[in-house]
Amino acid sequence: MSLQVLKESGSVYDPVFLKILEDIPGGVTVKTDRFPTATKEIKKGALLNADATTAGLYNVIKSVRLTADGDSNVTILAVEPADHLFKVGEFIQLYGGTTGTIVAVLPATITIESALAHTDIPSGSILEEVAAAVLTGSAPLYAASAILKDTVEVRRDGVTTLLDNLFAGAVVRGTVDESELPYFVTDADKTALTARIRFA
Repeated sequence: MSLQVLKESGSVYDPVFLKILEDIPGGVTVKTDRFPTATKEIKKGALLNADATTAGLYNVIKSVRLTADGDSNVTILAVEPADHLFKVGEFIQLYGGTTGTIVAVLPATITIESALAHTDIPSGSILEEVAAAVLTGSAPLYAASAILKDTVEVRRDGVTTLLDNLFAGAVVRGTVDESELPYFVTDADKTALTARIRFA
């Protein structure tokens, strides 16, 4: 008799992980103070960064993709996914480009400060979080070191405050289906995970 559980109804989704070769024993603790107040969950496949000051504490890496062309006169950026993780006060940029300070966040849009408006950016460009507002471009705020293994709940229905830091599984070696990742991956992210994670 087989103990394998087969899904026979409902929607079937392609897996994020095609192969898991190694995860972190005991999991990791994901910082929750960096999520918007409307965030209910962090989806599996989110990239994580090991905190430089606290062992076992991880930061979620944030990125979005433009869904419409942007130019130097546009401060409201149309982005995907609609449930992105950016907050007001954070800094965002096209890799190596001019940085914008986020002044408003809505589902599927991010508004940046007009004084730091971006240069022409074509639709499909990936924007990432950086540490500060600069005019010459800067490195990403965090380098990827692991990938969230399962979706984790940040806030339960009816609860308005974030839960404490969350315990979660994290994969450090394996193969992922890039098209199934919930958030977008930059070339810098892939470089940081070279030889440990293969993006298929």
